[in-house]
Amino acid sequence: MTARILVTGATGTVGGATLRALKSDAEARRLELLGAARSEKGMSRLRDKGFTPVAFDFDEPATMRAALSGVDAVFLLTGYSVDMLVHSKRLLDAAKAEGVRHIVHLGALAPEDTPFAHFAWHQLVERAIQAMGFSWTHLRPNFFMDTVWNGFVHRPDRVVHFVGGQRVSWIASDDMAAVAAAVLREPARHAEKIYPLASESLTLAEIADILSQVTGKPVDYRSRPASDLLPILQRQGAEPLYAAGLADGLAAIERGEMPIACESFDTVETITGRKAVGWREFAEARKHHIA
Repeated sequence: MTARILVTGATGTVGGATLRALKSDAEARRLELLGAARSEKGMSRLRDKGFTPVAFDFDEPATMRAALSGVDAVFLLTGYSVDMLVHSKRLLDAAKAEGVRHIVHLGALAPEDTPFAHFAWHQLVERAIQAMGFSWTHLRPNFFMDTVWNGFVHRPDRVVHFVGGQRVSWIASDDMAAVAAAVLREPARHAEKIYPLASESLTLAEIADILSQVTGKPVDYRSRPASDLLPILQRQGAEPLYAAGLADGLAAIERGEMPIACESFDTVETITGRKAVGWREFAEARKHHIA
């Protein structure tokens, strides 16, 4: 029987990359692939890209059971707010009722005893998945290359961050998606596994130097204190509790109090059989976007 897979966050960066990673499997009918979208606009975007959309809204629990009907495995991605807790519970309750067997959750890399909300909430979701009796795989990415790159594209003379001179580890969204896709293809093989996703450990100054070399133009690292992050997030409209938790966590990394933040792992190569993308390769593939 062909497995049915639902990818939440399908119109976003990691969810969209996961759909692309699984598209050839769906076209070959090795699996049935569904992309969750909360609006007709989002569903149209997925259709235009050759995917099968399903109506799904974390804020509308009535949409969930229909979307999960007949689904075997779910890639669970939630938004960056305290609502990730209730959103995850709603999905897990509906998934249990519909007989979903395997949950792949995208969380965050942190020590198991982390006190910081951004990381702790993800761990609470992981523990709920386990306690409810699902087969599971937890993916724990560290800093996203894509986030820094997206800011750099708009201001290609600088990179800005809040971790000072600390060395931290990085992962590209396509590598997260490649691991997620491998797990979703063979969930039994990856059941009850925790996969850290962090492929290369660099300081922001080193990243700026790589970007200078790739673009042929000077790029500066403009460090800002982590204490500046919360008011910036507030001005951008971030949910207050989440923003405070993220700012607290980055301040701990800036102080050097979270050693795991600089660790790198061979997870991508172990799971997919190819090396993870490093910052230089990542930038080379995208430099044509720089004006």
